[in-house]
Amino acid sequence: MAHEVNTYWKNVLTIVPIVGAGMATIIYLLRLYCRRMKAVSLQLEDYLMGVGLILSYGVTASVLFTAFNGVGLPIKSLPKYERKNIQFGTWMIQKFWPPSMAFVKISIVVFIKQLFGLIRAYVILSNCLIGFIATWALAGLLVNIFQCIPVQYYYNKDLEGHCMGGQVQFFQTMGSIALIEDVAILCLPIPVFWKLQINNRQKITLILVFSLGGVVCIFSLMRLIEFRQFQVTDLAVSSAKESIWTCLELDVAVICGCLPFLNPLVKGVRSKVRSDASKYHSQPSTGSNFHSHTRGNKANSREHHSGCGAIVNSNSREAMVAASWQSSDIENNRQNVDSDMST
Repeated sequence: MAHEVNTYWKNVLTIVPIVGAGMATIIYLLRLYCRRMKAVSLQLEDYLMGVGLILSYGVTASVLFTAFNGVGLPIKSLPKYERKNIQFGTWMIQKFWPPSMAFVKISIVVFIKQLFGLIRAYVILSNCLIGFIATWALAGLLVNIFQCIPVQYYYNKDLEGHCMGGQVQFFQTMGSIALIEDVAILCLPIPVFWKLQINNRQKITLILVFSLGGVVCIFSLMRLIEFRQFQVTDLAVSSAKESIWTCLELDVAVICGCLPFLNPLVKGVRSKVRSDASKYHSQPSTGSNFHSHTRGNKANSREHHSGCGAIVNSNSREAMVAASWQSSDIENNRQNVDSDMST
């Protein structure tokens, strides 16, 4: 019976992490390929996502390491070297998970910030969220490293040392904050999408594309629930399910963060947002019109670097201007602005 249990968890903790990491890698490579097809250079969000993916390999490798050392069985039934290996593998998972999640989440927030860059509230919210995620990851990493004194005591009980009290509560707190971050990132773009001047079908489609991140929230919640039964004194049993949710949370986060770059629907989002924002900031005077056109040109120059999925047709601004040529006064005003720009 014990052998069957060990075989089951060994298979699960081998197949799930490998398949998940493989899918995340393929989607990320497709994202890079999409950039290349559009002749767009890699941006900050691409590098951040790449770092997060690489760090997630550390989580995958650590889970695989525990899978081949009797995970799923009571720790007292395992030989001493397997106990140490499982504890070491679990300790390493804790070191890779916070920074990996942070890089993936910050990459997504940076993309959203660039997408709605003309909306000041979104810039402020994005910067605050980035700072909060970075602080959360750093705090989690440091506490995970120094939760035991000496640090090796976590996985080597032959040493003299001690661990902090409330380890399980700390893991639950970290997981709860991670879930709040996931929900915040998920809800961040929805208000803007809903206010866009497009039909309800397009709105719903846009929201669904970006709401795929809700799957990450589900895995994050499942991981948090699993911590209710987590026992630091028997990591061989209590870490089995938690390791599955940890891998799935990371891999699905990478996949969901890359999907918008593969979806052509995102292509017109920024142009619509810029159109609405320009109407809000527009002024009747010729000088302010000239300033608005200049800022529009700068925004369109940055447009080229926003990502394969979010690249916007540079003619959208001209189409918007053409729609306003219904009166001769506006036409004359535009000619005056053009002559000023030419000089």
